[in-house]
Amino acid sequence: MTRRFRILAALMLAAAPTGGCMAAEPTCYTKRAAVVLPDRTRVLTHLSNGTAGRALAEAIFDGRVEEAQAMLARDPRLIGTAVVDDPKIPQPPAGRYGDLLTFAVARCDADAVTMLFAAGMPKDGVKPGAALSLAILADSPAIAEQLLSAGAAPDPQAKGSQSPMRSAITFGHLGGVMTLLRHGADPRRADAFGIDPVRIAMDAEQAEIAELLIEKGGTLWSVADDGSMAAHALLETPVIFTSPEMLAARTRLVERARKAGLGWPPPDRATVKQQVASGAWPTPAMTRAGMTIAPPVLERLRADKR
Repeated sequence: MTRRFRILAALMLAAAPTGGCMAAEPTCYTKRAAVVLPDRTRVLTHLSNGTAGRALAEAIFDGRVEEAQAMLARDPRLIGTAVVDDPKIPQPPAGRYGDLLTFAVARCDADAVTMLFAAGMPKDGVKPGAALSLAILADSPAIAEQLLSAGAAPDPQAKGSQSPMRSAITFGHLGGVMTLLRHGADPRRADAFGIDPVRIAMDAEQAEIAELLIEKGGTLWSVADDGSMAAHALLETPVIFTSPEMLAARTRLVERARKAGLGWPPPDRATVKQQVASGAWPTPAMTRAGMTIAPPVLERLRADKR
């Protein structure tokens, strides 16, 4: 298996909610066949709040919104009902994930979402980012717009939660990325390893999405832990997404990179890492031209040098 295939496979696994099928398949997740949904049986056997929590979750799964509302009115603490993760299992079995908000989103049940927020559901859910990461992959943007308009964070990953942006990029969902950007998602937000949305897009061979992110303020020059940048991906040959449109976007990105003033082609990863570790990079001019380094990455690289 090539490095590119391994990257693509890892991205798909990281972005897709671990799931199977609900008892009654919703009709709002048909455009992206790989999207997985909460598995009712597996969810119900691993919920918090005991019998009451299971009854409430069943009502949400079934679309019995008024019954669910009555249960929450009797015991508001049930709003925290969610799948209990086993710390001994790094990757839960298929379908065993989510909270009440995620279950409502899996049905694209706008009434249930409205009811849950009225009953005190946090805007990002009990499992922050899980509901929006699923909603952004629905056939219609309506359910994601509902969450975002209600106050869900477009970048919940900033607090260590699941990333809707990663989900949208990995599934090649340009419209989902546009929705998140429109609601304030940061196209330069990097994780602790220095991986930002443009880098995710380039690793997934989604050049059109990378181009959009850059047009909205993203950069090809964010340095990761190993000295790699999204710009390095432009030196590789795509192996999966080779449509004329995607290749044209890559060509435009290369031209953009050439004009950035940071030199083309970029130096190898080891050189970038050494220059950053030594303190030589980024210069003020490089920063103005788009080179960024997440603080945790910069701290580790400089510490390694010492």
